[in-house]
Amino acid sequence: MDIKKFQYPKPSFCTKTNRKLLAEAEKRGFYNGDTEYNKLFNNLFFNGGELKFKPDLDKKFKQAALPYLKSFMASFEPKHEEKEAISALLLSELVVV
Repeated sequence: MDIKKFQYPKPSFCTKTNRKLLAEAEKRGFYNGDTEYNKLFNNLFFNGGELKFKPDLDKKFKQAALPYLKSFMASFEPKHEEKEAISALLLSELVVV
């Protein structure tokens, strides 16, 4: 799945776990993973922080994925493991650690 071409819902509608993104996150090892992006998610979630975006990042992808990521991280409905996995997936495409 090319998550850069994924049609992200508007931030107000992304409170539920998207099964396609979750499947891709599982495939890439982010579900119950111990990657740098899982660690980054947990640090952002519990402590806040700043992101350093990839220098060659596609602007349209960033404009679509970043609002979705912020809204999804703040939503109450998804299980934490699902939120972590999908967020780590997106972070891996957006930022450098």
